[in-house]
Amino acid sequence: MSDSNTRAQIVDLIGEEGLAQAFAPIEEASGLPNAAYWSEQWLALEQERCFRRSWVFAGAVAQLPKTGDMKPIEIGGAPLIILRDRAGRIRAFHNVCRHRGAQLVTDACKKPAITCPYHAWTYALDGKLQTRPHFSGPDVMDRFENGGGDKLDLMPVRTETWNGCIFVNVSGDAEPIADWLAPMLARTPGYDFSSIRWAGKLDFEVNANWKLIYENYMEGYHVFSIHKKLLKFAPMSVRWSGEWDSHVFYNDYVFPTLEAGRGEGLPHYPGLSDRDAKRGLWFLCFPHFAAEVFPDQFTVLASYPIAPDKTREELHVFLIGDAADSDEFGAPRTATFDMWESLNHEDLGVLELLQQGRKSPAFDGGRLSPHWEGPTHEFGRRVVERMLSST
Repeated sequence: MSDSNTRAQIVDLIGEEGLAQAFAPIEEASGLPNAAYWSEQWLALEQERCFRRSWVFAGAVAQLPKTGDMKPIEIGGAPLIILRDRAGRIRAFHNVCRHRGAQLVTDACKKPAITCPYHAWTYALDGKLQTRPHFSGPDVMDRFENGGGDKLDLMPVRTETWNGCIFVNVSGDAEPIADWLAPMLARTPGYDFSSIRWAGKLDFEVNANWKLIYENYMEGYHVFSIHKKLLKFAPMSVRWSGEWDSHVFYNDYVFPTLEAGRGEGLPHYPGLSDRDAKRGLWFLCFPHFAAEVFPDQFTVLASYPIAPDKTREELHVFLIGDAADSDEFGAPRTATFDMWESLNHEDLGVLELLQQGRKSPAFDGGRLSPHWEGPTHEFGRRVVERMLSST
């Protein structure tokens, strides 16, 4: 269902022609107008409608190994807490005290309970209010055996885990996580994802809009000019544009030989076919869960908008079984992280140029390659569709 008020906001920002371009055939289309990459108002709509209403990757279960481990994270502009409770369950809450609205957790930590730094209201790891000092008068300690109820306990956020990955849905009304992941899993029947283990992550600060990261991620057109080593590993002749299946983008290639960082020296998924043992696959589960699957790994690229021209990016590497932490696989594990570090740094400068270029009134969205950039164009359309939808 279309939201007429939001449509009016979008038209005010990019005009009727800019809106029409999002839905035009690839042969006639351009990219999204500049305002979609620089407007605070546009980003606020994306945060609400693309991120809060969808499943969003919030980190790895292995980052919270013990009871009381917790970390703050911002999803769709909403500050959250992700933690492990006393029963070993991963939970998420809005990171705000129910009293006066102070942020509760500012850094990753391990605590037996959550205490507000303002008036020392204390919450259990299940989010229930435990104590409230001096609220009812001097030297009076209000104690709650079963929490304070809906008005006083922390506000929970819908949370699911899948093979070591944590997902949250701020609005609480996204489809079941199994349905959301289904198009990706349907294309990977030979991969036993229960075998993956978190090996660590890389962090990047990108001075560009979050959409540019995924537009670049989806298209292989730039590989020949930006990624010389990757081009040697998988030349342009084995690449294609990819395609969307429901809300999931998919692409793959079969590469000639294994190399360090991609299939060489680390255990492979058990029972892979000969073809899958030399295949790279990559997915984007809208809006931001980008997963790459190689014979020896499962890698997640997740970007979190901070401002129209600033994005926090995390790259999580999952390896097979003991390869995640065993000394035996230390050298090839390091090679894998080095490969991803190098590859992502090759993109950072270009992403910043793309962002700055969208300051120019002479840029009107450009001209898209029908051979390579159809899925990229469709990504922009999906962003606009989600923003226009009232549900």
